[in-house]
Amino acid sequence: MTTGFALAAAAGIALGTALGRSHRAYALCNPVLQFARAIPPPALVPVFVVVFDFGTQMQLASIVLSAIWPVLINTAEGARNTDPLRIDVAAVLRLTTAERLWLLFLPSALPRIFAGLRLSLSLSLILMVFSELLPGTANGIGFTLTDAQSRSDLLTVWAALVLLGALGYVLNTGLLAVEKRLLGKGRPA
Repeated sequence: MTTGFALAAAAGIALGTALGRSHRAYALCNPVLQFARAIPPPALVPVFVVVFDFGTQMQLASIVLSAIWPVLINTAEGARNTDPLRIDVAAVLRLTTAERLWLLFLPSALPRIFAGLRLSLSLSLILMVFSELLPGTANGIGFTLTDAQSRSDLLTVWAALVLLGALGYVLNTGLLAVEKRLLGKGRPA
């Protein structure tokens, strides 16, 4: 899950920033992005099973290609909403493309990027468990849930559900801490 989430985040931020900086590219790609975003992530798992067969590659592909959309779309929107006055100031100061990216577009898009990352994190967790529910997997929380259910072991089912809730809470809290650190939220004015 961590690898899939990291790959989706990196690709989503890179592609979203590129799309957000170009109004023409965004206009061309937006319908495709909205179409891809609307497909429920678990519906893609059968496609990945056919392409990758059961196993780690299928799980990784399903997480990456499902979790990328919230990051990509939010990053593109954040980059598009960069203050035009700041863009003009950057042009007057003759900032290079890399300087504009690091000093202007990414900081402007950062709140939206973190909104996308939080959505992607929960999707990654859901897809991890869903892909472990499929036949052919022999470990993981999803497998434990299915196995416990087939044996009518309600204590293990509840333990796995509590573990998932705690894992989701810890991951979300960690991401919020990184967001507060980078955005400076909560500091006195």
